Amino acid sequence: MGKASMCIQMLQILNSGRIYKISELASLLETNPRNIIEYKYELEEAGYFIESIPGKYGGYKLGRTNIIPTINLTDEEKKALVDGSGYLLSRDDFYEKREYQLAVSKIYSSIDHTNIQPNPAIVNRFPLAMDDENLVARYKAIEECCTLKYKVKIKYLSLDNTKKERIIHPYKLFMYNNAWYVLAFDEKRNEVRYFKLNRIDTFEQLIGEKFRIPYSYDEKEYLDEFGMKQNGEWYDIKLKLKDQYAMLVKERIYGRNQIVEPIDDNTTILSCSMQNKDNIITFTLGFGDHCEIIEPIWLKKEIKKICEHISQSIVEVKK
Repeated sequence: MGKASMCIQMLQILNSGRIYKISELASLLETNPRNIIEYKYELEEAGYFIESIPGKYGGYKLGRTNIIPTINLTDEEKKALVDGSGYLLSRDDFYEKREYQLAVSKIYSSIDHTNIQPNPAIVNRFPLAMDDENLVARYKAIEECCTLKYKVKIKYLSLDNTKKERIIHPYKLFMYNNAWYVLAFDEKRNEVRYFKLNRIDTFEQLIGEKFRIPYSYDEKEYLDEFGMKQNGEWYDIKLKLKDQYAMLVKERIYGRNQIVEPIDDNTTILSCSMQNKDNIITFTLGFGDHCEIIEPIWLKKEIKKICEHISQSIVEVKK
């Protein structure tokens, strides 16, 4: 990319109205920080005043807009754009932050400046143990194979804590419960399955080994608004929640055909269909002694068995 192109791109970024550090501009433009100073001089010679802000939070800021054309956005649309970009850039699971920031900067360059600054508080209570760099590498490699229809050889950490080699045909990347998955055909199992990206230990793109998606494949058989349709059987559950959970349970949709029935100020009954026995057991245990299981019977028995085992373990520790 030539100097003129880099200067224009830097101008588009600066025209967002915010202050950018030299190192931040260099990262976005994938160039040396020394070049940023040179681009500043070039832009100033072309009639753009770029203000240098001193101090810890200082950097470069475009002093005024001149000949960049504008598009008409309402104040509400501008705020939505700023808030949306701030939210996405703050998330741990958004892997195209640099590209998105460049794209939004180009949009900012076409609208009037706004003093609204995105400052979302995104708290990931239980972040993934795998670092972003490794997770992004898996995401981008599998995304490319989804597009080019390349097979992928992976070593996958299964629930029994063993690594198993698989050759998969990746169909689609999707997010479920704040984690990335790939919907893929498993050659060994001869079926379409779900693979969690952070449980892929190693991966290899099998360049040249292409696959075809069968005509009989229907994505709707595997994914819907509640997540993974082939992730265990569905069960009707009915729970009586007390104290603070009587209110908190009203805030979210936990399953299909959900009904939340307030009994009194301190009691709520939750009825819905949920998937996968293990998930249902974990979900129910999360309410502790604030939950009474009305149905199904198997859930009562499983929770009782777990509580008895925990109680026995505590007794053994005391001895």
